[in-house]
Amino acid sequence: MVPRTATALGRLDTRETGGLFRVRGLVLRADADYPYWLTPGVTYGLVHDGVSWTVSGGPWVAPGRVYRLWGSGVPACSVPTSHGVARLVPGLAYLARWGPGPGWRLWRLAR
Repeated sequence: MVPRTATALGRLDTRETGGLFRVRGLVLRADADYPYWLTPGVTYGLVHDGVSWTVSGGPWVAPGRVYRLWGSGVPACSVPTSHGVARLVPGLAYLARWGPGPGWRLWRLAR
């Protein structure tokens, strides 16, 4: 369930293969690049740690490892949605989750 203090920013522009999804043009970077990382039924948190945007959640997360959101070889500062590009604002937190309805949604949490 999405917190009541969340604002919907749009449906993420994703691609699917083998039941896993990726956000178009983005990967998670840790010990390797992980393009397909979104698993339906899981809610992911996106927060800025002072260096770049990090992603938490998911059955594949290794404790103590930081997963950074990257695009075009540099840290990502925005994500593509059905309404255009959503700029991620440091100091705010975001959620990515499946639904309501088909597709992944991006939510901005209130301060």
